[in-house]
Amino acid sequence: MKQGAIFDMDGVLFDTERMYQETWREVASEMGITLPPEYTYHVSGASKDGVYEAVRRFYHTDDPIRITTEVYERMHIKQQKPLPIKPGVKEILTFFQQEGIKTAVASSTFRAQVNENLEKNGLALYFDTVICGDEVTKAKPDPEIFLKAAEKLSLSPEDCYVFEDSFNGIRAAHAAGCVAVMVIDLMEPDEEIRTLSDYVCSDLNEALLKLSSER
Repeated sequence: MKQGAIFDMDGVLFDTERMYQETWREVASEMGITLPPEYTYHVSGASKDGVYEAVRRFYHTDDPIRITTEVYERMHIKQQKPLPIKPGVKEILTFFQQEGIKTAVASSTFRAQVNENLEKNGLALYFDTVICGDEVTKAKPDPEIFLKAAEKLSLSPEDCYVFEDSFNGIRAAHAAGCVAVMVIDLMEPDEEIRTLSDYVCSDLNEALLKLSSER
């Protein structure tokens, strides 16, 4: 078993990816726009520029920043309430804690929101360190965020699991040399993502079952 475990936040720890998609569609509907199902693929785990490009294309706008800001502001308000924690989160974190496995959060979201989500929903005490989107220069699928997380845990990337739900997250985990664990949320992995993933799991309960069998 590896000595480190790095978790994405949205869609892995909290069921917030669904909330984001609902909010994107809420804003689009107010503009008389119906977003196609593939919009999810274009914004999940995307860089800031990637999100802007998707908004420009699907909202038919020359001002993607205004729409993106509106979505993020609404999401900030929604996240003031208790967030739905994904199945298996506390079980796998408790297991890692008991086994002495170091843990980190590596999220593209800015630190203020990450810290708030972890603290308000009782997960902050499970993590040794947190790396956020405003602390890296390159977004996923670049491996920078996972390399920094492993460094903060004083571990080699090869000795760390990465739990991700987005395609770009899995690409980044693989590029970092970590053990990539795809935890399916809104998007079923395609052939590329299944090839890049060391494990594909329906949720963290299944991931715990698979990883604990390695002891």
